[in-house]
Amino acid sequence: MNRYAYEEYRSCQIYAGAQIDRDAGEGAQLGVVYQPVAVIEWQDSTGSHRKLLCDPKQRVFARSGDALKIATAIAKDYIDSMSLLAHLT
Repeated sequence: MNRYAYEEYRSCQIYAGAQIDRDAGEGAQLGVVYQPVAVIEWQDSTGSHRKLLCDPKQRVFARSGDALKIATAIAKDYIDSMSLLAHLT
């Protein structure tokens, strides 16, 4: 079963997910493994925006909670970099 977590961070809504990756589990004999993914939604003066983020290292986890933590961290890093860029321009 896929698991999801919701969190607000710096005026952005984070939807973190731990999605089952059946292909990775079959090849490694690990059983069920989870892949972290996140969706960020925010609004600014130009309208509403949505960004899908996948783990650039393509890691998989045996525990869904670990995948959720990584997905949330990836989303927060992206939001922090967006905030930094906004201050530099």
